[in-house]
Amino acid sequence: MSDERRPLIVVLHGPSGAGKDSVIARLRERVDIDRAVSSNSRPRREGERDGVDYRFLTRAEFEGKIAAGDFLEHAEVYGDLKGLERRALEEPLARGRDVLVRTDLQGARRLRGLLRGAVFVLLTAESREALRARLTARKSESAESLARRLAEVDAELADAPNNDYVIENREGGLDEAAAELARVIERERRNPGRERAGLRA
Repeated sequence: MSDERRPLIVVLHGPSGAGKDSVIARLRERVDIDRAVSSNSRPRREGERDGVDYRFLTRAEFEGKIAAGDFLEHAEVYGDLKGLERRALEEPLARGRDVLVRTDLQGARRLRGLLRGAVFVLLTAESREALRARLTARKSESAESLARRLAEVDAELADAPNNDYVIENREGGLDEAAAELARVIERERRNPGRERAGLRA
């Protein structure tokens, strides 16, 4: 069966500081795959692009979309609303395109019940200390925000057995992590036993 008739959904999640955006950017230099861009109510960080990193909405806009039933999943994370609109998945799948979803632990847990045939990948760093160093280096986190994000690390790592793959993005190892994710995608594209990807009824 061809890729066009049997698209792939890859759900990538991991703790703050694991390098999800960097790995995705490097991956897309190697692999032709659409990205389902999530929405977020927080202000943009320096260098972030609307519609590329996130769809940045005001809280009122976000809440209006919740009320309209536009979101496949959403949650409040660190005081901000985050979620994935249905159309971000439905539109590329309808075109037969493979789709990559970047989310957090709450999103991954919710999507496991909403998607069929999806491949779940946990991305992490080599240690909790490495995650702390990366978060601190961002200089975009308050002490309170940093503490909250670090408190979530253990929960993210404890979720490892619930994923199909775990990839370690070591310091200086961005190319290797992206290459490993590319191999996962190619393997799953060829996997004859994978359930057809899509939204559950």
